[in-house]
Amino acid sequence: MKIAGTKLPSREAKMADAREMCLSRLRAVPRDKREAVADAILALADPDWWESRPKGTDVFLLILEARQKEAMRIIAAATP
Repeated sequence: MKIAGTKLPSREAKMADAREMCLSRLRAVPRDKREAVADAILALADPDWWESRPKGTDVFLLILEARQKEAMRIIAAATP
């Protein structure tokens, strides 16, 4: 149900939320590589996902579900 006068978060706000959640989950990755890994994982998202999901965290979880193998390869490559 949509409440009149409420706005959905912008794409940039959703991306910032998703990035923050991603960074918080990358504790096994060295600090100097976390931002690059987070950006690479978020790049796996379908552009339509940002528009169709109400929150950035939903997009991040969808990336992990739909592109699990690719995300794990990115993390493995950055982990010593």
